[in-house]
Amino acid sequence: MSPGANFFVVACGILIFSIINFSLAPIINKREGSDWDLGNCAKLIDDFDTMKKDQNLTDIEIENEEWEISRCKNRKSMYIMEYTSCFLNTAIGFSCFLLGWYGLQKELIQKTGMIGMACGVVGFVVTFIYVVYNGIVYTNYFPSSYMYKTDGEGAFAELRGEGYKCFYFSKKGNTRSFITKYSDLIKSQYNYNPELTDSFSSDEEKSSSYCRESNYPSICYDNGYINGKRTISSYSSRTCSMLYFGQTKYDFNNYSLSSRFLTLLILSLIISLLHCGLAYSGFKLFKETS
Repeated sequence: MSPGANFFVVACGILIFSIINFSLAPIINKREGSDWDLGNCAKLIDDFDTMKKDQNLTDIEIENEEWEISRCKNRKSMYIMEYTSCFLNTAIGFSCFLLGWYGLQKELIQKTGMIGMACGVVGFVVTFIYVVYNGIVYTNYFPSSYMYKTDGEGAFAELRGEGYKCFYFSKKGNTRSFITKYSDLIKSQYNYNPELTDSFSSDEEKSSSYCRESNYPSICYDNGYINGKRTISSYSSRTCSMLYFGQTKYDFNNYSLSSRFLTLLILSLIISLLHCGLAYSGFKLFKETS
């Protein structure tokens, strides 16, 4: 294809994907983080500095405070960049679409190539920054209405020796390791799952319905090991090979939220690549018309 046709096709792609992003963006559509811009990160930093002066903080307390500050900064940055990238990409896509369409139908407007190069560079930088912050929030943080981590069958610990090893223990005092992150919420055990729900309500003597621990994750906090074997019931000598936490969800809200983050991440990465194509097409047009 000619540079003009490439310019038009790339602009169409940016516009289409930007419109999709607008319709799915979790913050813009008030599905999550609508108040993240109100986070007072400076106050958290000042409070932390005061605590370090006045108190003898443990390593885990310092780590927890630093994590709260990082979460505040990253969520606030994602909020700003989601609005910025979505509006900017839509504006770039629409403007370059008009320029490209006019150039194909009639004649190329002077400086279209320069406009394409400038828009491509700016669009790539802004969109890629959003991709970075989206990825950080998606893989490191969790919503306010969080759930606790389990495997696909609802288990959180398995029999090891004379007790049970907790799957998600990382270190003493780190309670966050037991909480589902945004990236976890797309899994079936955190959404509507009739088979998993039925396994906990079954009248049969099944391990998943009888080897349940309601005080998870508090029994795993200290060292990630639960002393003593559990039997399937008081009338049975069969030992539980796994311990289960019977949390259930009866909708797909968690899946919807997690998939929105992931979709925006993927589409924004594609838009970043399209911006590279826009800048290259603009450069070819600039050479052609200069």
